[in-house]
Amino acid sequence: MGLKIASVPVPETTKQRLSLCMIMKDEEEHLTRCLESVQGVVDEIVIVDTGSTDRSVEIAERFGARVLHEEWRGDFAAPRNTAIDAATGDWILVLDADEELVDGRRLLPLLQNPDLEGYSLREVNFIGEDVGIEAVVNAAFRVFRNRPEYRYEGALHEQIMGKIDPEGGVTTRFVGIEIRHYGYLEATSAARRKTDRNMAIVLDEVRRKPDDSFTLFNAGVEYQRIDDHETALEYFQRSFATLPSLRAYYASLLIRNIVASLRCLKRYDEALDVLKDALQAYPDFTDLHYLQGQIHMERREYRAAIRSYRRAIELGDHGGDRYLAQSGMGSFYSWYALGTLHEQMGDVHEAVRAYRRSISTAPGYYAAPLVRLTRALLTSDDPEEVERYLSTIIWDRRRGDSFRTLAAVFLEAGAHEIALRLARRARDAATDGDHRVEIVAADCLLRLGRVHEALAELDRVPASSAQAGHAAGKRFLAHLASGDLDAAARAIAAVADIADGLYATSWALALAAQAPGATPPLPAGAERDKVVEVLLDVASGLLAIDALEPFNRVVPLLFAVADRTADLDERLGLLLHHQGFREPAAARLMAAVDAGTTSPEVFAALGEICTAQGLDEEAATFLGAALEHDDQNLSRYLALAGCFAGQGRYDDAGETLRRGLLVFPHSTVLRELRHSLSLLGGAAAG
Repeated sequence: MGLKIASVPVPETTKQRLSLCMIMKDEEEHLTRCLESVQGVVDEIVIVDTGSTDRSVEIAERFGARVLHEEWRGDFAAPRNTAIDAATGDWILVLDADEELVDGRRLLPLLQNPDLEGYSLREVNFIGEDVGIEAVVNAAFRVFRNRPEYRYEGALHEQIMGKIDPEGGVTTRFVGIEIRHYGYLEATSAARRKTDRNMAIVLDEVRRKPDDSFTLFNAGVEYQRIDDHETALEYFQRSFATLPSLRAYYASLLIRNIVASLRCLKRYDEALDVLKDALQAYPDFTDLHYLQGQIHMERREYRAAIRSYRRAIELGDHGGDRYLAQSGMGSFYSWYALGTLHEQMGDVHEAVRAYRRSISTAPGYYAAPLVRLTRALLTSDDPEEVERYLSTIIWDRRRGDSFRTLAAVFLEAGAHEIALRLARRARDAATDGDHRVEIVAADCLLRLGRVHEALAELDRVPASSAQAGHAAGKRFLAHLASGDLDAAARAIAAVADIADGLYATSWALALAAQAPGATPPLPAGAERDKVVEVLLDVASGLLAIDALEPFNRVVPLLFAVADRTADLDERLGLLLHHQGFREPAAARLMAAVDAGTTSPEVFAALGEICTAQGLDEEAATFLGAALEHDDQNLSRYLALAGCFAGQGRYDDAGETLRRGLLVFPHSTVLRELRHSLSLLGGAAAG
């Protein structure tokens, strides 16, 4: 984009006045935070209201804003220009009500520079469910001189920089002063309203300007937001066909989005072809290297994925001056991806190291590496020691969330008492009162067989809570396990309005199946695949709390409802294997094999079951099949070599490790194990 950091001191001259210009409609959810952030920075506030029915106008006037009123006509540029027309300052600052200016006083000396016409600020767009580490960072042109010729164009994603600095970086500069944008958070009501509104506006723009590259790009973005990647890709490709230049400020993001859509559609070959050209045009665009790593990882091309993630880390995170980039692509997200990659390959030591780096480089609570690190440590270390260590490395911010996450992982690992202790520590440290910790605590108590205490914990979750549905699910499981079917029916009533009745329908089937010999039919209009998913969750929950009788009554129901019984055999078999039920797991997994599955996870699970039962030849056969179908996974070589070594077949074990070293020539794990086996083999021969 040609932007440069403005860092040269500027001379003091006559004070330049700064006007904040905004548009709004029903923004009481955010407005106070926005206007508080500009206190002592701006000299006047001009807001154009387009029809608020909430307290927005009252809040704005309380901050001394001059509020103008204008009918909304589906065009963002028009009211923005109305606000600028009314402004009396020498400079204009543009913000939206769901934004916040950080350390805005740093702007004031920059307004004295006579050679510049405007500044781009660092915009941090928070995404996901709540404010945290998920964010997209970009340069946002928001400060410019108040001149009559500087006005916005475009009904959606309106633009003005092209009028002020067509070449980019000639009369404008990028500065690191930050704007925080909260409007894309999924939990905000504003975000929920934006989707339909923006879609209507952008499609109207497309009808008026069907060959405008930027308009087509914006249409693709809106379809991408609702996960319609097929349609998004069509618009992105049309946008690229009319792209004026690869130097256009949105060009790099357009190409990134094309790759992302192709990846979501699993069109990996096309995505890699696009990346080959894209990385020639934008070799230092971290997001492209990260996406390349994801594609290679999904294709099980592990060595190529490692190279891509390493390159992303070398480039680091962008500050917003060159590319619109997602925060963390060059740090904690890539470290986490490397950790999962090494874990899949069986290199636990490298996985642990990468997860630690992900945790240390993340600016706050990031659950994914914490979960993976905890699981990895619990496979070999004493749970009490793991708890003590992890308590020293979790983030200070949202500490309660970290303890809650740890409690869930310890629970999964069977350390129920420690999990309950962590859940109580989470409650002590919690600040948001969202009641997720009560759900985890209840789960711990159910696993410990303390049903009445678990139900008391769930009673702490009010019906108005976002966790009320989860609480109802735990109550349903508890009542099924204890045989209190009337109470289970009351739990069903609590979710009647959730997901168009999906949970109520599915749970009612599970409840009806508790009658001996009953296999209730799928109700008319129910979506079969979705009901199967909910019933699988019920079965998993029952198995976890050792409620075997109700579990065994849900399983026939699952097979009666499901279309694809081979998939169901595979999933139930892996579930039973995870919970330690070897014989029923083997029966389900063998049924999946007979139906033609090629899943390496199924073969590996059967290999582990056969090993535990002393069926050496069968174990080697299944572990060999797992390797055959997943030969880019280092753990498959280790498992098969370990199987051979355990049978005293050192030559076969060594040959397996030799094959692994052809794929992973730098693996110290394979090399050291092969050396040890050669010594064992020599000793046995002697």
